Amino acid sequence: MVLFAVNSLIYRIFSVISLFSLCAFARETVSPVRAPESFVLLGALAELRDDVYSGDINVAGEFAPCNCFSIYGDFAYRLVSYEWNTMAHDQIHEMVNLQVNGLNESYLGTKMMPFSFFGVDFNWRLPPREGSRVNRFYRLGVSPFGLYEFSRNMTLGAAVEYYTFLEKQNYQPGDELGFKGSISWKLLWDRDGYSGWKFDYVFLYRWRIQESENLSLQKPYRKMDDLDQGFRMRVDAARYFPVLKKSLGVALFYEMNRGYLFGMETGHTLGLYAKFMFL
Repeated sequence: MVLFAVNSLIYRIFSVISLFSLCAFARETVSPVRAPESFVLLGALAELRDDVYSGDINVAGEFAPCNCFSIYGDFAYRLVSYEWNTMAHDQIHEMVNLQVNGLNESYLGTKMMPFSFFGVDFNWRLPPREGSRVNRFYRLGVSPFGLYEFSRNMTLGAAVEYYTFLEKQNYQPGDELGFKGSISWKLLWDRDGYSGWKFDYVFLYRWRIQESENLSLQKPYRKMDDLDQGFRMRVDAARYFPVLKKSLGVALFYEMNRGYLFGMETGHTLGLYAKFMFL
């Protein structure tokens, strides 16, 4: 019975992928708009998405030799993933181990910021290994962004995102366009020691502007009718401490990892991380 449920689940997942290959963002980091900086980050998170409970560890880093340029990477490793099925009328409860363990999505990118208020982020998403069964396409993105220092302790950010995908197995995902806004607020902040409280809020809205195509079909039937849109939100609360003339932050975050403006959210993520800043 369990084997049948797993096979049925896998079949449903791949069916969804063929139609909505980009609806699931998997483990994409929703980070605030920020200038180039140098840091290393280690975190852990628990995720609920479409009745699937997962646990990941996250490693990220960025290196900025100057205030105008940086390179970064963001990697996640999925430790466990379970689906919890319920049938209300018959009162049947079943937990299925999806056996998804391994490297999740990986991101590489670079930021260039020729002006103190404007920059461009170029990024590349690599498909996951055994840590996920969705988003198995290479994605290339460009994101112009702007920063505005509203006050000494509050920075506003905004970015426009454009993503295109590489064809794989005769399937061409449609391009996507997005908008991201963020607020970073520092409380009881020591600017010299980079210590105190820091709160980040991020709102991301993205929509598919082009239908995906199944290139195995005849041209009139290739379009997959998968135009879609949705939003994500994230809140971080961090406490930073001076350490060896650097700064170490410990943070807790909550993320609504998928939602719709005219519907109910369908995914949640809760996590914590430690972030070491090289000042």
